[in-house]
Amino acid sequence: MQTTILSAATSAVVAEALTDLGAVRVAGGQPFIYTSGWASPVYVDTRLLMSDVDARTRVMDIAARHLQARVAELDAVVGAESTGIAFGAWIAERLGLPFLYLRKKPMGWGSAARLEGRLPEGARALFVDDVTTDGRSKIAAAAALRQSGTRIADVLVILDYGIYPGSAERLAEQGLTLHALTGWPALSAALRTRAAVAPEALANLDAFTADPVAWSVANGGVGA
Repeated sequence: MQTTILSAATSAVVAEALTDLGAVRVAGGQPFIYTSGWASPVYVDTRLLMSDVDARTRVMDIAARHLQARVAELDAVVGAESTGIAFGAWIAERLGLPFLYLRKKPMGWGSAARLEGRLPEGARALFVDDVTTDGRSKIAAAAALRQSGTRIADVLVILDYGIYPGSAERLAEQGLTLHALTGWPALSAALRTRAAVAPEALANLDAFTADPVAWSVANGGVGA
C-alpha cells in the first residue's frame, strides 16, 4: 500500500484553488491546534470549496478522474462526518456508486451504529475525508468500517500534509492506500506565489515544514 499524490501539475491546480478561495489561513501569532493535537501555523478550511461552484467542480472532477481506474474495485463511497459527506457524495455521483457516511460517534446499537446507509457484508468502499496529518484518524475510521463488515483499502483526501513522520508507514501497516489530491509542498508554493503572506510568516512556515513535530511541541501541541 502507498500514498498517491497526483501529478505535480494537478496537485498545483488543487492547491491554487484552495489558496485563491482564501481557504488557507496562516497564523499571525497564536498557532492553530488541530483535533489531532498538532500545533500548526496553517489551517486549511476545505469547506470553502463547497460554496464555490467552479472550484468545487474542478476539484471533484479531478478526484473522479483519478479514481476512475479503481471503480471496478469499489462498491461504494463512504464520507467522513462532516466535511467528507459533501465531498464523498459528489465523488460517488460522478463514479455512479452508492454513498454512505460514517459518524464520528455511534448512534444506536450494533456494529453498524456509526455507518449511515446500507451496504452488503463484505462490500468494498472508498473512504473520503478532507485533510490528513498523521493518518491516525483515517486508521480509526477504517477500523470502524471493518467492524461494520465493510472492506476498506482506499482513502481519499483533498490534502495530505505528507510531512508528519510515520504517517505513510502507519497507513500502509493497516493495508490502506491514501489518495491525496494535493500535498503540503504544492500548497506552500501556492501560498508564496498567490497569497499576501508576510516574510516572518513565511519563515515560520519554513520552520514548520522542516520539522513539524518540533514546531508543534514548541507551540503547545503534541509531539510524535
